[in-house]
Amino acid sequence: MKTFDSIARQPRRSTTKHPSDIPRSHPQVKLLTAPGSDDPRWQLVQRVVASRSLGRSTLLSNFLLFVCDRYLQGRVADITEQQIGIHVFGRLEGFKSGDDNIVRNYARTLRKRMEEYFATEGRHETSILTMPRGAYLPVFATKDTETPAIASTMNPGAEAAVQGFDPLAHPAAIDDTLPQAGPQTDILPSDALTSDKGYNSQPKQAFGRDLFFPFPHGTRQFLNGLAALCLIAIGVLVGYFAARQKPDTWFHRETPTAKLNHLFWSKLFEDKRDTFLVPSDGGLVMLHSFTRQHVSLPDYASGNYGSHAEIADGIAELSKPANAEDNPKLEHKVSVIAARRYTSIVDLDLVSRLSRLPEVLPDRLMIRYARDLRIDDLRTGNVILLGSADANPWVDLFQKQLNFQFSPGIPFGGSAVIINQHPLPHEQSTYASGEPNDPVRHTYGVIAYVPNLDGAGHVLLIEGINMAGTQAAGSFLLSPTAMQPVLEHASSPSGAIRPFEILIETGNIAANASSPRVLSERIGLPLQ
Repeated sequence: MKTFDSIARQPRRSTTKHPSDIPRSHPQVKLLTAPGSDDPRWQLVQRVVASRSLGRSTLLSNFLLFVCDRYLQGRVADITEQQIGIHVFGRLEGFKSGDDNIVRNYARTLRKRMEEYFATEGRHETSILTMPRGAYLPVFATKDTETPAIASTMNPGAEAAVQGFDPLAHPAAIDDTLPQAGPQTDILPSDALTSDKGYNSQPKQAFGRDLFFPFPHGTRQFLNGLAALCLIAIGVLVGYFAARQKPDTWFHRETPTAKLNHLFWSKLFEDKRDTFLVPSDGGLVMLHSFTRQHVSLPDYASGNYGSHAEIADGIAELSKPANAEDNPKLEHKVSVIAARRYTSIVDLDLVSRLSRLPEVLPDRLMIRYARDLRIDDLRTGNVILLGSADANPWVDLFQKQLNFQFSPGIPFGGSAVIINQHPLPHEQSTYASGEPNDPVRHTYGVIAYVPNLDGAGHVLLIEGINMAGTQAAGSFLLSPTAMQPVLEHASSPSGAIRPFEILIETGNIAANASSPRVLSERIGLPLQ
């Protein structure tokens, strides 16, 4: 009879490809509108898609093209979360939007990019395109027309004139993120977009001069004098309290430590690209404890790891002692666990602390669950990945260029091992937690700063061989004083921050990290 230990050491029969073979293309959106259509609304859509605001993201462009194409062709019933997931994001037929909110996540990003376009490149457009919150239906209007808060507030008569669609008859097209309320607004047909008339109107003067100056001349002088005295009193109070402070606090002087850390974080939070903050997948870690198999990145990206066939194969040895009729029940329970969206309290704390950094640009920060991240995000944006590859398989894309690499974790909740690819003198070749004769129970983490997939952005990895290791790495990273020596070593003569990698050691007390310290560092690429 096989023991669990012997079963755990069996290699997995994998039929998947290497992470580098992951398809980089997305489903080709089938459009019904002719490419050369002279409809001014479609031409507006083409300009938005070709802009810098959307041009770098295939998924956002396909999202906008799909909803606008179906809208203009009178196929509004197709503009549902499920259909968008299938045609734009490659989801399988019948996927449950309640368990997979990728459409809603990207809808929020798309709305921001459209607003950005009309505030910058498209500021001279005579018409605007929006996708009001609460729905996925596009709205075309002139710039002087107030856009609706949500799609359910569209004027039914005007909408029917375009394509005979009643939003209330198609609740699947309504985004459930907001209640349905808002001012009523007409949807403009195509000829209204090029009309010189439309809704432009100049404000009329509603009041005469005497209404703005109702007080006699003497009264106005008195009020002006009273206002001047108030300003003088305020100035005296401000001067008094300022004099009580130390002179050094009158003007803010940025210390070298703060300046260096600001430079580092400014590279990760930029106004020209999104920053994706990705916590680990706790459901995946729990699945490992049942299947005792490492999930490859191709399987994770495609979602195949959660299929009934994969889970049945993974738990085959585990379920042998059970009755045959109990196997489907066990398989179902494991599938439910694998589908749940969990993460650790350590990752939640890191996400909270990172999102409050002064360099963060709220409109550019995207918090993505690991299952919702796409290869396109890693190519066009800055990314912060939390956890090792066992809990966040996207780390595999950058593992090979690192010196400190994580081996797969031991089954049933065991910790991974860090392999030192090129040990320096007095360095170990491996680092693991729970070694014999280690009363302090040392644990380890890694912080790595490397280029993203297109080489223009940056990726920050915060990994640990267990939760305490990840916590130690995060605490060290968020300490400006601790990071100063590392950033000084990584600074190039031009002032840029070069790629770096540091190995962190800490004590592990009840899954909590004590004070972390640097064991080793590598600067520049390759990190060897």
